[in-house]
Amino acid sequence: MPTPEILNSTLGHRAAYLELLQRFVEVESPSRDRSACNAMADTLIRTLEADGWSCQRLPGSVQGDMVRAMHPGLAAGSGPRTLVLAHYDTVWPIGTLSEMPFRVDEAEDRAYGPGTFDMKGGIAGTLLAVRVLRELGIQAAGPLTLLISADEEIGSPESRAQIEADARSHDRVLVIEGAREDGALKFGRKGTAIYHVGFKGIPAHAGNHPEKGASALLALAEFALFAHTLNDAATGSSVNPTVASAGGAVNVITEDAQLSIDCRVLTLAEAARIDSAMRGFTPSDARVKLDIQGGLNRPPMEANTANMAIFEQAAAIAAGWGLQVEGAVVGGGSDGNFTSALGVATLDGIGACGAGAHARHEHLRIHESLERSALLAAIIAAPVAG
Repeated sequence: MPTPEILNSTLGHRAAYLELLQRFVEVESPSRDRSACNAMADTLIRTLEADGWSCQRLPGSVQGDMVRAMHPGLAAGSGPRTLVLAHYDTVWPIGTLSEMPFRVDEAEDRAYGPGTFDMKGGIAGTLLAVRVLRELGIQAAGPLTLLISADEEIGSPESRAQIEADARSHDRVLVIEGAREDGALKFGRKGTAIYHVGFKGIPAHAGNHPEKGASALLALAEFALFAHTLNDAATGSSVNPTVASAGGAVNVITEDAQLSIDCRVLTLAEAARIDSAMRGFTPSDARVKLDIQGGLNRPPMEANTANMAIFEQAAAIAAGWGLQVEGAVVGGGSDGNFTSALGVATLDGIGACGAGAHARHEHLRIHESLERSALLAAIIAAPVAG
């Protein structure tokens, strides 16, 4: 397979890449704004269909619509079925563009703007990758599906079922989230669990009869300190109380309190350990009642054999071009957590290269992002790893 041609051709499409990127970034699409998200879905479908893709719109009931696309003009062999997984929603509210307009800094070789790095640059790179394969007459190793969701930034509540269904019918998943800020691909991610704990105590006058009260606030403090003891640096597990509220009047023993906890784990075994420990907690004042809601939202994307094999294949392709690509396990989750947990080989972070996801300096590095688009194309055309 003439992979150097893929790289050279992709690098020659810089202007086309930036045109796609600007088009997508300038349609603001915050996760919880269904109307704005559906406008982005409209833009994606128009662009994809103009490029020869066949699109299916999958309506959301609360969030924006998903877009599922295949390209009948891309010749495909009988090899591995590849799912390219993306999301078009961002964390940025409507109006952000007026403060952070899309712009290209040629001296820095960077493109700035909300959603450039996370992850509209990856979507633009995917369209470009398929364009290049078609121009060069290189077929995909097997059938290719592009699935773009609208709610990844808020935990994929509506899209998860569709993502998992599509993953089960494919042999490998390429998640076009941005690379780690140093350019590393991601063959593992921590799983995420979120807990919301309610405490119900007994109110009493803090001066006259404090002994008649049962403090929800003290129970919250005990629970927060206990949760902190569940951190385990050796296994990479983190348990962090992050949001708390309690009380209403300074002279009343607190009746109600609430605590939220963020947990990150590398293995399902660690998730089970932490969950069991928290649900087994008993406050020192047994009169305070606990209500523990939540749990594991995204299972860990473990650095298993299948994920490592597809990363090593990507690294070998890049090495053939004289490029060095590192791999990493990262703390944040993505939709790749879902697909990997199903046992489907998953490589993440193969979208844009850049920095500042969710920050006002969000940007991508143009030349490196074009290299990643070429790498994506080469993997799509390569046989299954391992």
